[in-house]
Amino acid sequence: MASRFPRSNLHQRDPRASSSLFDSYGGGSRSGSKSPGHIGGGYGGYGEGYMNGGSAGGSNYRTATPDKRGHYSDAVLSSLESQNDAEVEGISAKVKMLKELTVAIGDEIRESSALAEKMNDSFEASRVRLRGTMNRMLRMAERTGVGWRVWLCFFLAVFLLFAYVWLT
Repeated sequence: MASRFPRSNLHQRDPRASSSLFDSYGGGSRSGSKSPGHIGGGYGGYGEGYMNGGSAGGSNYRTATPDKRGHYSDAVLSSLESQNDAEVEGISAKVKMLKELTVAIGDEIRESSALAEKMNDSFEASRVRLRGTMNRMLRMAERTGVGWRVWLCFFLAVFLLFAYVWLT
């Protein structure tokens, strides 16, 4: 059966889901505790130079660590900005797909509601016609003086005749 909706991969996991925030970080990985501790002789990722009064612009700093004034390097900021832009593009694409999906669902609901309303009107018209036909048939049966059981047997015989002709 053909689907009215285009093939979608919303059910699949985004391969970019793993964060690449610190992919470019070249510092050594810490083993054990994840808390900021005594790393490389300094505190919180700062090298010995900071603890011993070294210069802020020295090579003792990690690239993702701010200097003593709280400023990050331009390379780190541009790297983070480009990663943010990539994530925003991915999220925007997902939002666009979700919007298209919800619009398609809304269209389907409107079509289904219109069809259900149309069917309800048709069934109501059929019910009114059937009631009128049944009332006319009962009046006709009363006028002829023949009971309803005789009419029921007559219609049953006609139905069986049609069924016999149809099956053979």
